[in-house]
Amino acid sequence: MTTKINFSPSQQRAYDRFIKARNEVGVVKSKNSGKKWIPFRDYSETVDIAGMNHPLFVVNDEYIEYKTAFAEWLKVEPEFREMERMRSSRGDYGVSDSWEDKSNSVKEL
Repeated sequence: MTTKINFSPSQQRAYDRFIKARNEVGVVKSKNSGKKWIPFRDYSETVDIAGMNHPLFVVNDEYIEYKTAFAEWLKVEPEFREMERMRSSRGDYGVSDSWEDKSNSVKEL
């Protein structure tokens, strides 16, 4: 049984913007998307112009929109979602993600 979360109007706008940007970038894979691949970086390509000492970067508008929409969504996200999100810093992943130093089985020389 699934429960629908009721968002405020500002939360709903931010969430809808985030989901639309996420789908445009292709974070969620779909078999029949038919969309072009969007790299996960602030620029989509570089252009090398003769005579210039550095390349020019073409802004990756789709990815910039995704990052902005995600940041805006996190600002208005409901508090319980923030608390329920798993984090390795809280130890939610157990010893598999522990940063504790393990004992060495090889003796120092």
